[in-house]
Amino acid sequence: MSGKHAVKKEKNEKKDNNKKEKKEKKEKKPTKVEENVKEKNNKLFKPKTQLKLPQDVSQEILKKMFKSLLYAVCITLYFIILNLAYLNMNLERLTNDIQVFSAAFLVVAIVCFERAYKNDNGSIAINGIEFLVLSLHSLSIMHVITLFQYNFRFYLLTSSYVFSIYYVMKAIILYTKDRRDYLKSLSDISEIVKKEKPVKKEAKKRKKKKEVNKND
Repeated sequence: MSGKHAVKKEKNEKKDNNKKEKKEKKEKKPTKVEENVKEKNNKLFKPKTQLKLPQDVSQEILKKMFKSLLYAVCITLYFIILNLAYLNMNLERLTNDIQVFSAAFLVVAIVCFERAYKNDNGSIAINGIEFLVLSLHSLSIMHVITLFQYNFRFYLLTSSYVFSIYYVMKAIILYTKDRRDYLKSLSDISEIVKKEKPVKKEAKKRKKKKEVNKND
């Protein structure tokens, strides 16, 4: 009889242990809110190489790149027009036209500087510097050619290459910089989330301790 009682006790203990394990598993199952939070955290903690830029952010970056490449195309066309004018126009008239272009570029540079000052915008200020350099370069074309006896067409072709390379490099730098800044902002958010987690755990522990003290 004692042996049967011992077997029954063991079976009952096993049943109780199984019930406790099932209860613990049910309690440990995360809620939908917790699962959503985990998914967001997993997105934040992904490696930077796996992260994709959102559509709005990528469109803004592409707009900046397109703007820079458009400047390169326009300046290249400007130098091509001067080359064609050199073949079909008098030298005096060409120098006057170049002076008009340089004055127009100078006006655009001044407008950019004023807008940059009012809006406190560094990118507009950089555009102003670019137009100022282009204005000074246009104004000095005839002086440089006569002083160093350069070929007019070769000099303008070289100038167009230099400006085009600058704007292409600028587009690449803008893309890498904006992408890096966005990924850095994500990493900053993930660090804030990491710091907040232990604070929440400590708060929960304090609440549990208070409840235990009240029960006692």
